[in-house]
Amino acid sequence: METQTTREEVIRLILCQLSAYGFANLSQAIATHTKVPMTMDSNSRLAELVTLGLQHERQTSGRAGTGPEMDTETEVQAEAAKVPHFQVWYKTKHKGSATTAAFSRDGRYIATGSADASLKLIDVDKVRDPSAGTARREDKPVIRTLYHHEAEVTGLAFHPNGLVLASCSADHSIKLFDLSAAYGKHSFQSFTDNFAFRTIAFHPSGEYIAAGGDAPEVRLYNVHTSKAYLLAAGNGAGQSQHTDSITQTCYSHSGSVIGSSSSDGTIKIWDGVSGRCVRTVDQAHDGMAVTAVMFSRNGKYAMSTGLDSCVRLWEVGSGRLVQTYRGASLSAANEQAVFSHDEALVMVPDARANSVVVWDAASGELLTRCAEHRQRITWIASSPTTPAFMSCSTDECVRYWSPGSV
Repeated sequence: METQTTREEVIRLILCQLSAYGFANLSQAIATHTKVPMTMDSNSRLAELVTLGLQHERQTSGRAGTGPEMDTETEVQAEAAKVPHFQVWYKTKHKGSATTAAFSRDGRYIATGSADASLKLIDVDKVRDPSAGTARREDKPVIRTLYHHEAEVTGLAFHPNGLVLASCSADHSIKLFDLSAAYGKHSFQSFTDNFAFRTIAFHPSGEYIAAGGDAPEVRLYNVHTSKAYLLAAGNGAGQSQHTDSITQTCYSHSGSVIGSSSSDGTIKIWDGVSGRCVRTVDQAHDGMAVTAVMFSRNGKYAMSTGLDSCVRLWEVGSGRLVQTYRGASLSAANEQAVFSHDEALVMVPDARANSVVVWDAASGELLTRCAEHRQRITWIASSPTTPAFMSCSTDECVRYWSPGSV
C-alpha cells in the first residue's frame, strides 16, 4: 500500500521535474492543490529514474535480440535473425523532398521533416494494417503539421518526455515545438548559430541538446538557459576537434558519452560530463566521410555509416572493429544505418536501388531489400518498440514499413 511519505516524495519529484522543464507556474498550482510544500530545487531526478526504470524493463523483457548486445566474442556465431517481410502500411507526402524522420521514445509518434520546411506529426496507433481496409477520415495518422523554419528541415529529435519536438534546419536554427498545445503550429523556443545545422540529439534527461552541422565543433545547448557550449578539444593525449563538418551527433542511452561523426572521416567519443574527447577512430571508412554514428542500447558498440558504402560496428571501449556490413550503395552526406528495435537487424538506404537493405546484425548476412520508393531514400528511422521503420525519399513521400499480416 502506498504510504503518505511515498506520495509526497513522488509529488515532490514531479514538482521538481516540472520546474526543470520550465513549467514553474504549473508546478506551483499542483503544489497548492496537493498541499505538498514546494522546494527551491529544480532538477530532473524523476526523468533520470524513469530512464533507468525503462532501461531495466527493456533488459528484463526478453527482447535482448541476437545482435551486438551480446557480451561474448561469439556474435557472428549467434542464431541468424529471421528474414523479415516488411511491407508499406502507410504513406503520406510532403510538398518537397522528405529529408528526415524520428520516433518518440515510446514509439507512439513519428515526426517527419522536408525540404519544404514543414514537419508532420504522425500517430502510430492510427496506422492500419493494409489488410484492415480504408481508414476513416477521423483516423488519419497525420495529426498535425508544424511550420516555423525558413529552409530544409535536416534533423529531428523528441524530448524524452514526449511532449516536445526539436528540429534543426539549414536556416541556421534549432526549434522546439510544444506538442501538448492543442493547436500550436509554431515553435516556442529556438537556438541559432552562424552555420546550417544537420543533426540534433537530446540527452536522456532532456536538459541538453547535442548538435552539429556545417562547422567542425559539436555544440551542446542547455534547454533551460539557452546557453551554448563547445565540447572540449583534447584530453592531454593529442586528441582534437573534428576538422570538417559534423554529420551526426548521438547520446548513449545512459547519457554517459556522446558520439559524433564527421566528413573528415573520423568518429569521436566524448565524455558526457567533462565534454572531453576520450576516443577517436581515424580513417573509420578508409578516409571517406563518415555520415552517421549511433550507439547500441547497452553502449558497448557504436555503428557508423560511411561513403565507402559500408556500415561498420565498433567496440566503444577499445575502438576494435567488430563487424562490417556490405552490399549497399551509399552516396549522400546524410546516409544513416539504424538498428531494429531488438538490435537483431541493421538497415540502411541503398542509393543505387532506391531500397532499404536489411542485414543480420550478428553475422552481417544481407537478408532482404525493401523497395517501394520511386527515387532515392534520404533517411530511415527505426521504431524503438516494434519491428517497424519509417523511410523518407526525394519522391516527397514518407512510408511506414512493418511486417505484413500472416
